[in-house]
Amino acid sequence: MKAPTYCLIALAALWFSPKVSAVEVVLVNLDKAGDGLNDAAAAVPTGGNPGTTVGEQRQIVYRFALDMFGALLNGVEPLRVRASFAPLRCDAGKTVLGNAAAVSSYYNFSGAPLRDTKYPVALANALRGTDNAPGEDDIQSHFNGIFGSPKCKPEVGWYFGLDGRTPDGYINFLNVVTHELVHGLGFHGDSTTNRDAKFIPRIYDRFVREANGSNWVTMTNAQRAAGLVSDRLVWTGPNVTHEAGLVLEEDIGLVVSAPARIAGVVNYASTDIGPSAASSAFTGKVVRGTYGAVVDGNNVVKYDGCEAITNVAEVANNIALIDRGGGSCFSALKAYNAQVAGAAAVIISNNNGGPAPELALSATPAPVTIPVITISQADGNRFVADLAGMTINGFGAFADNHLAGTLPDGVDAARRPISRVKLYAPNPASPGSTLLHFDTRLKPNALMEPSNTKSLIAQAFLDLTPALLADIGWPVNRGNLRLLDCNTTVPVSLPGGLVPGANAMANVKMCARYAKSVAEYRSCTGRYVQSRMEAKLFTPLQAVSLKKCLLGSKAETQYRAWH
Repeated sequence: MKAPTYCLIALAALWFSPKVSAVEVVLVNLDKAGDGLNDAAAAVPTGGNPGTTVGEQRQIVYRFALDMFGALLNGVEPLRVRASFAPLRCDAGKTVLGNAAAVSSYYNFSGAPLRDTKYPVALANALRGTDNAPGEDDIQSHFNGIFGSPKCKPEVGWYFGLDGRTPDGYINFLNVVTHELVHGLGFHGDSTTNRDAKFIPRIYDRFVREANGSNWVTMTNAQRAAGLVSDRLVWTGPNVTHEAGLVLEEDIGLVVSAPARIAGVVNYASTDIGPSAASSAFTGKVVRGTYGAVVDGNNVVKYDGCEAITNVAEVANNIALIDRGGGSCFSALKAYNAQVAGAAAVIISNNNGGPAPELALSATPAPVTIPVITISQADGNRFVADLAGMTINGFGAFADNHLAGTLPDGVDAARRPISRVKLYAPNPASPGSTLLHFDTRLKPNALMEPSNTKSLIAQAFLDLTPALLADIGWPVNRGNLRLLDCNTTVPVSLPGGLVPGANAMANVKMCARYAKSVAEYRSCTGRYVQSRMEAKLFTPLQAVSLKKCLLGSKAETQYRAWH
């Protein structure tokens, strides 16, 4: 029910001090000379990033993200963020792109909205109106310094552009930085299952529950252990619950038309492998791709697609079903081998009890030109058991027309069903990811899912992230962007995740830092406004107003303040 939801949002707003303003965010560079953020290797400016060394480009991206949050969030104390590059995990099991967390947390401080609840230090400072730990940093962050090198996935690398146009085979650094900063701001819960009587929950924990079940903070240790692998944890915050309808699409699944005993709609996940999955490509017969192998001296049939598929006559022009895992190869190579065998499309079945996984592109002998989706292990097993005569008929809606990545969770005061956004709780659990992210089945993909996806555009769209930050107590700026004393009329953020004013603030400050003169600053900001108006981030009237704030003496004052 919308009216009660708006009422809850208004109540949450009472937590915030009316005197706060945009927070100042400071980058604390911990890298040594020549390393990480100070890497002196030459680089070509790309995607709106003017840096001419690798280290400079990394710093520009990082400061861009910090400037966006500086505009988006209100506070009275500088928010200090430690940053460095270091070797992080990179093996066949997992590649860690980055990590971040609050340096400390506080509870029962003056101004704390809830008693006996831990708040990350940056949020605690904003709520208290003063620094709980003067002189200390607030967030620590690390990024994988060997990613893209011979030591870790040499076939891929970081993309340091700011335009969202990430080339195939690259990971957008801005998306990753933004994701990790949100963890440091409070998107972080406590998954411990051995609590004692002295346990104090985090503010995040107070908005977690099992759908139609118990709240996370009141569960027993045994219930928490079960909840972590239940695939039924949801977020109860009013802002996220309300804005889900503005952000998420109606869920669609893979329509199995035959045989009749398994006919129905099945969950699937898109991947970054090959072109976008179209319904027409997944219409037809499903065939398991196979090849022969020798294992312990015996000839066996394998289904993992890691070698050339040999049942070409069956696979050609049909939809190949391939097992995930089972061999020493990445999923993109499995898809490539199916493509060589003539498959029209590929379905990869998960190899564990979790939901359909989202898979990233990796190196292949030639580009993958057929679409690839994934399904859960349970659905994959059902497919294998009834493969004879199996046909699918593209994509279609579920009977209840639910939003992607949501679960029903009770009813409102008018007895109407409530849908909650799911948190990531697969079986088996994924330490470091379970509970601490949105579920992978949100559509479109969300910034705070556990895996990076190419569709993210964190420079302009933060989906449900601002809503969740508001739920835990952050004063999110919904007003107009002000460039010093000039009101641009461009909203800093909008319900539903668009952040036009935050994007403008980050770009304008970048222009000021790297322009060599006021005239160059005006030219840089003029190009920016025109490009964003063409991209429809601003309305024509907003663009005119923003331009007026970037002219004459106003531009001179801004340049002096931010250069």
